[in-house]
Amino acid sequence: MGRSPCCEKAHTNKGAWTKEEDQRLIEYIRIHGEGCWRSLPKAAGLLRCGKSCRLRWINYLRPDLKRGNFTDEEDELIIKFHSLLGNKWSLIAGRLPGRTDNEIKNYWNTHIKRKLISRGIDPQTHGPRNEKTTTISKTTAATGAAKPNANRVTQLNFENTSPDQ
Repeated sequence: MGRSPCCEKAHTNKGAWTKEEDQRLIEYIRIHGEGCWRSLPKAAGLLRCGKSCRLRWINYLRPDLKRGNFTDEEDELIIKFHSLLGNKWSLIAGRLPGRTDNEIKNYWNTHIKRKLISRGIDPQTHGPRNEKTTTISKTTAATGAAKPNANRVTQLNFENTSPDQ
C-alpha cells in the first residue's frame, strides 16, 4: 500500500526559504525539539512539507554546524576515511563534527577528487594513477562488472581515530 503523501502539495511553498520561515522553524524546534517532521510544518505555521523542514534543519540551521571552508586537517580526514569506507558519506560525516554528509560529498566531488588527480592519485583506489588503472575503471564502468573494492568493510572501529590524532 505505501505511505500517504507527506503533505498537501497544492498548499506548500517551494524554492528558497525566507528568513521568517527559518526563524519559525528554529523557534519551534528550540521549544519543542526535533520530533515528528510530518506534523511539524502545520504546528509551526509553515507552508512547507515535513521533508523540506527536516532537510533545512539538518543541512543549514542546526546550531552545531560548521560554516566556511574545510581545513587541511578535514581534507586529510576525508581522504583517509574515503580510502577506508568509499562513498559512505554519512559514516564519514559522523567523524567530522559539524559537517553534513551532503556537504562532504559535494566537497569531495568538487575539490578533493581534483586535487588527488592533479597529484597523480586515483580517487577511487587511492593508489597511483596509471593507464592500467584508468583502463580497468573504464572497462568496469562499461561492463557493469563489480568494482575491485566492492566487498569493502563498511563497519569499522573508530575508537582511536579522533580528529586530534
